[in-house]
Amino acid sequence: MADGAESEEPDGLPEYCTARALVLGAGNPFMGDDGFGPAVAERLLNERTAYSVQRAEIHDPVRCTLPAERSLCVINAGTGSRGMIFNMVTGPRRPKAIIIVDALDAGKRPGELFWVDIESLSLEKAEDFSLHMTPASNMLLRLKEMGVDIRVLACQPKNLPEVMTEGLSPEVAKAVGKAAEMVIRAVDEILKNR
Repeated sequence: MADGAESEEPDGLPEYCTARALVLGAGNPFMGDDGFGPAVAERLLNERTAYSVQRAEIHDPVRCTLPAERSLCVINAGTGSRGMIFNMVTGPRRPKAIIIVDALDAGKRPGELFWVDIESLSLEKAEDFSLHMTPASNMLLRLKEMGVDIRVLACQPKNLPEVMTEGLSPEVAKAVGKAAEMVIRAVDEILKNR
């Protein structure tokens, strides 16, 4: 494999497309509570679950070679998931489900967790799904039309600074464990029904 090349299946697809469920922890950990998604992804990667959890990195080779019936690929996507979503839209294979974990200011109590229906996002958000400038909701809607179960788990941030500020607020940090549990419950439900 060439240096920096993404690991791919023989059909040319990145292997994260072959997991039954894919979790993308989206956000910028250098912008306060926007780092919520990556924190949840790291929590999932460090916990024991009933699933064969595969660590994958955006820019490193990705090998989601897991038992098909229990495969869960978790990626700390940071702010780089747009290309991955594009690969899944344009490629011949994709996960059965994608769960995106992110921070979203919806005027709720800091640390409050809630599911977001991508179809009910405002027109402004529907154009770019810029919870923090990653994946475009039009591509997520297309994946949904293609039969992929798309879910977005959001956390109300307390602190979304204008300048780089590493670390979660106490309220959002407290929600990380519960969010990881909610993601696993959602994966259980999705894979049981597919």
